[in-house]
Amino acid sequence: MSSTTTIFLVFLVSISLCQGEKLVVEEKDAPKLPKLKQTQLRFYIKEDFTGPDPTGVVIAQAASTNSSSTQFGLTYTFDNPLTLDLENTTDVVGRSQGFFSLTSKETFSATVLMTLIFNEEKFNGSSLVVAGRVDSADGLREIPVIGGSGVFKFATGYCDIKPIDIGGGIEIPLYNIYVRHYY
Repeated sequence: MSSTTTIFLVFLVSISLCQGEKLVVEEKDAPKLPKLKQTQLRFYIKEDFTGPDPTGVVIAQAASTNSSSTQFGLTYTFDNPLTLDLENTTDVVGRSQGFFSLTSKETFSATVLMTLIFNEEKFNGSSLVVAGRVDSADGLREIPVIGGSGVFKFATGYCDIKPIDIGGGIEIPLYNIYVRHYY
């Protein structure tokens, strides 16, 4: 009789140990979201990869990068200021932080992962996440907006990037972002 009880207790303990943690903790109907809004943002990203205090630096490259016509394998990280005009560098409305890698052997293109963190007006402390491929050979440069935080929760949209030539072979990217979010 005691061996049957022991076997039964071992069985119960085994079952309880198998239950442990679960992947799905809870499922329920999603709460109603606030009104869907569409916002257009426009700003310049001031990049500096060569100055005395660069905002972008090389963090990796392949052994063959220097012999590649497209610099395939070169990877940068960056922390760039966002401004509302070309000349002014003191009125910073946010930061662009992330990294990009030159990822094509055929064309000069990059894969980008970037977080835009805003510090102005109603967007203070909010962010947008942008990720995708930018092909410099194309006239059209677009990157998807894949998410956000703060007032940009559940954000989706896209960025149009237009390089503005300021002379001397220097271009400053103008970002027009069209984003849908709940606010």
